[in-house]
Amino acid sequence: MFRWSLSDLVIPVALIDSEITLNASSSTPLVNVPATAGEVAVPAINTRLATTGALPAGPYTIVFWIAANEQNSYRIRRRNAADTADIWSFRAFTGGAAAFIDGFLNFALRLNLAVNEFVVVENVNVGNAWSVYQASLFVNAG
Repeated sequence: MFRWSLSDLVIPVALIDSEITLNASSSTPLVNVPATAGEVAVPAINTRLATTGALPAGPYTIVFWIAANEQNSYRIRRRNAADTADIWSFRAFTGGAAAFIDGFLNFALRLNLAVNEFVVVENVNVGNAWSVYQASLFVNAG
């Protein structure tokens, strides 16, 4: 009969005669100045809360911070160079003001963009009279 137990010990492992390199991060990722429309009070439907603007072709890591003091849905869109169509889009949702943390989204995407494509964040529903919204996009190439 076998008995399994968990241990709180960390046992170091050495890879010998290997060409594998394992990198560890000792700090949080560095973020640049955000692309944002700033704080937007009572936004109309489909207000662009943040846009990266046209970017050179290549891979990007984009960190999204989206907050409001009420619940709403947000459309995250990858737009073509002419800003006439979505390459793709998806919706994200935040909860209500009773627990502000529910009104906050934080996530990252790694994207490979074509020439002059960009990413935007828009609110789906109109903001109420007391509402304030902000979205920030932190873009890092590579």
